[in-house]
Amino acid sequence: MKKLFKEHDLVKVVSILLFIVVVMTWFIPYGQYGSSAVFSEGEVTPIGIAHIIYSFIYSLQNYAIQFGFLVLIGMFYGVATKTEGYKALVSRIAKAGKGIEVVLALVVSFIITLLASFLNNTYVLLLFMPFLVSIFRKMGLDKISSFAITFGSILVGVLGATYGTEGFIGLVEYANIYGGSYTIATEIIVRAGILLLAYILFSFFNVIYIKKNLEKKDSKKDSKKEEVKVLDDKFAVEEPKKKNTKIWLTVILGIILFVFAILGFVTWNATLNGTEVFGITIFDDFHEWFMGLSIGENFPIFQYLFGAGYLANFGAELVPALGNWYLFTYSIVIIAVMIIMAIASKMSVREFISNIGDGFKKVIRPVMFLVLAYMVFIFLYWVPIIPTIINEIGKLASGFNPFVATLQAFVGSIFNSDLAYLSFTLAPYLASFSGAEGNLILVIYTTIYGLVQFVTPISVFLLFGLSYMNIPYKKWLKYIWKFLLGMLVCLLVIFALLAYL
Repeated sequence: MKKLFKEHDLVKVVSILLFIVVVMTWFIPYGQYGSSAVFSEGEVTPIGIAHIIYSFIYSLQNYAIQFGFLVLIGMFYGVATKTEGYKALVSRIAKAGKGIEVVLALVVSFIITLLASFLNNTYVLLLFMPFLVSIFRKMGLDKISSFAITFGSILVGVLGATYGTEGFIGLVEYANIYGGSYTIATEIIVRAGILLLAYILFSFFNVIYIKKNLEKKDSKKDSKKEEVKVLDDKFAVEEPKKKNTKIWLTVILGIILFVFAILGFVTWNATLNGTEVFGITIFDDFHEWFMGLSIGENFPIFQYLFGAGYLANFGAELVPALGNWYLFTYSIVIIAVMIIMAIASKMSVREFISNIGDGFKKVIRPVMFLVLAYMVFIFLYWVPIIPTIINEIGKLASGFNPFVATLQAFVGSIFNSDLAYLSFTLAPYLASFSGAEGNLILVIYTTIYGLVQFVTPISVFLLFGLSYMNIPYKKWLKYIWKFLLGMLVCLLVIFALLAYL
């Protein structure tokens, strides 16, 4: 057991947080905010052993779509990495990136950060992470820098959410239900500025680390060590059998996946929360026209084929207009691309199934870690003790205080991997602030939540990435603490200026 925790410290840190939450339910009464932000305290309701066991199943059930999507990513790369076109593409990009590692790292990190800030579902970005990790590892970058450029950049985008992330959108929606006056555009200039600041500071430390790492590789001994490290990439690829392997089909399919990720998950229309986002309705108009095409007068063929029609006991449109897609909708595109790649590479049905199985095996461990992380959410859903804690922290100040609000947001975010749910439990309280104070509350909760996701053991993207790349939690903390400290200081200064000037 000691060896298990030493080699797999993610098990330890997630288990400790689970234990802490369970223990807190034995001493802290649950609470809730009602209308006008009136807090009411309930009773102490302990989480028992049976609850813990059942929460594992409950987690699988309630987040089946997210888990299924992550498993699909593994299956996709299980197939893709066996095709010569994919191998050639990774190898050629890696070779082209030699000598410009820092520039490529900055460009890729910026694109990921921007997309994470704009897309209304950040899960879709995980599809591209194994591909990018393989490239950077093949270029000679170590695990930490490769992780920071990819998974870490997603977290930067979450910290500086502008028009995207499901958590930020949830915060706006839930607070407005209780009379809040937030919009997607609330303090957009400030949040965009924080995004840029976070990217610059994050990149500063990344560049320093990358340069030091590349300098160390000059020695023959370090080069040999790096060759061994590349094996840590779960979907690492060998060199293609032929040097002139054609990659045009793989490139086209990759572009299709990237384009649909943007078109499907950027909120183009003007109806979100009654606020004009980009005001682009062309995709809604096209969807309405396309789904309305009929054979005869009363047979809308595409509605039936793509599940747009509402069945008697099924109230969801499975293929909505671009900008309103689900992970399920995007999964259809991934499956189609995966099948095309297999057919183009003349992969037999037996090989196809075997490769899918191999990919499944490689992501099942990271997925199981997320099941544990979501168990924390479930405990807090069953016994909402966070509002009680937030209420007690709020007593530290008689009125609005940006530093107390920051502490509240920090504590709430440590135990929540979902900003939307944290916002749901605190919605009446968040809605009670108005004017400049209300705007600042939105900025505080959005940015502090994003900052905390760099360290909390139940951060979805952090936990999945660390597990996927087999990076010890302690090693990540050692790498990221300077950025966290610097960013926290910057945020506190920004909050103070907005509150008192």
